[in-house]
Amino acid sequence: MKKLHIQVYTSFITRTHLYVKGRILKDSPFLIKPTHGIFSSLIYTIIRAFSREIKFVPVQCVVSSIAYQVVTDDEGYFEIFDNIEGKNMEVGVVEISAEYKSRSNKIVAPIVDLSSDVPVGIISDIDDTIMVTGVKSFFKIKVILNTLFLNPFRRKPIEAAADAFHLLSNHVNGKGPVIYLSNSPWNLFIYLQTFLEYNGFPEGTLILRDMGWQLLKSRTIAQRNKFIEVEKILIAFSDTNFLLIGDTGELDFDIYQQLEEKYPERIEQIILNKAGNRKKEKMLHEYVKKNTKYKMLTGFTKVFDE
Repeated sequence: MKKLHIQVYTSFITRTHLYVKGRILKDSPFLIKPTHGIFSSLIYTIIRAFSREIKFVPVQCVVSSIAYQVVTDDEGYFEIFDNIEGKNMEVGVVEISAEYKSRSNKIVAPIVDLSSDVPVGIISDIDDTIMVTGVKSFFKIKVILNTLFLNPFRRKPIEAAADAFHLLSNHVNGKGPVIYLSNSPWNLFIYLQTFLEYNGFPEGTLILRDMGWQLLKSRTIAQRNKFIEVEKILIAFSDTNFLLIGDTGELDFDIYQQLEEKYPERIEQIILNKAGNRKKEKMLHEYVKKNTKYKMLTGFTKVFDE
């Protein structure tokens, strides 16, 4: 009898919070290799898109003898975001178990300890910020073609991005947390994780989003996934300020601007990579000149000039 597949996307602990995110699937994900070509990449994409999740199944997560009982949502996701102040929780592992009909599974996943007091961390977008994507292309055709036919080993990083991130993440005493935050679906988790590792980006936490019908609804900036997740990170890392890194392609500036207005003391700097949106870049050029907290770059080579 095949076991359920429990996929853990992220599990970390800060001084005040525990965050665990995962998904219950009927099958394990297909792993792509550097030797896989265009056809294999297309098959891999189709398999990712049609993952067989298990909805509304009870999941038990045990951390340091504390048991959390959660239920997967209608897309098979489960999440714990808990204030652990006063709980004397030891860093170590999370034991996750689930049962569905005649199938079950229990796994042990490490919890990353991010509880040390580090004054500055990084929150960064991925598409057209650190990975060449083409979000502003006609009907996002470049995004579709790149994702369908290029495996993560063949995707191009933005110029000097990996080296710049290592520099930025170590520019204070101690290494701050690095959070990679994207509007890509969780189905691309392994794909994007492979890209980050293969291209030498700093080790960090990858947070994506659920692709559902809710995305068709009209939403304010504060209701969008990136805004919500950045707020969650600011709550979890209550003693850490952040650099926000994005691009000029779509809404990164609008989201980061509202976050900076709401949390001015928590946002150290906002860095935007030019992504071919000339109208927005023209507007931002004037804005950046008047607001020293903002910086607009073409690639990340100029980071080394400061």
